[in-house]
Amino acid sequence: MATDLFIISNIKVSKEDVLAEKDEYINKLKALNLDSVLPRSEHIEDWECEFPEIYDEQTNSVIPNKETKEIIHFSSPFSYSITVYPNCLEISTIYKYRFIYTLSESEFFNKFRQDIYNIISIFGGSEVIYLADNGCDILSAHLELKVWEGVSYNVVKKDIEKSGIPLTSDYDSLKLDTLSYRNITEIVYDDFADFS
Repeated sequence: MATDLFIISNIKVSKEDVLAEKDEYINKLKALNLDSVLPRSEHIEDWECEFPEIYDEQTNSVIPNKETKEIIHFSSPFSYSITVYPNCLEISTIYKYRFIYTLSESEFFNKFRQDIYNIISIFGGSEVIYLADNGCDILSAHLELKVWEGVSYNVVKKDIEKSGIPLTSDYDSLKLDTLSYRNITEIVYDDFADFS
């Protein structure tokens, strides 16, 4: 089991606005011209959107999932996919959580940050918190038990601040040899101040 990197951002959108503007979001995402990591002809050509669905055993068909907090999902052949919740944007990546600890001084990481900044800006976001999935105690709890259940970015951030675990945006202080998925000592936050 790997511990994948997820990113959440502070957006404020209604379901109605997202659905009404989905084509505009797709056009803006396409305009980013991100580098593809999958052969475009093999899966999908560019950004696409899909709505949450669930298998219904009674009808033996896939139907809209009306119980989920997810509004819409944008998939792509790039390093990222996006899920929109009310008041929270989730970006899943092809990277492992340790990526922010090992490559933070590289030009590649700066391009990664620029991509993230450009994506969240499309949806009105201005900051992010890096989280992880399975096997990463505190980070996965915030992702799986809060974000995926529709808790807003601002509430998640306040809960993190109350927990006493510091939010850090100092990438230089992140050391891989001190990273323990069972004992997270800092939560990484980025307000992209250097991009303003």
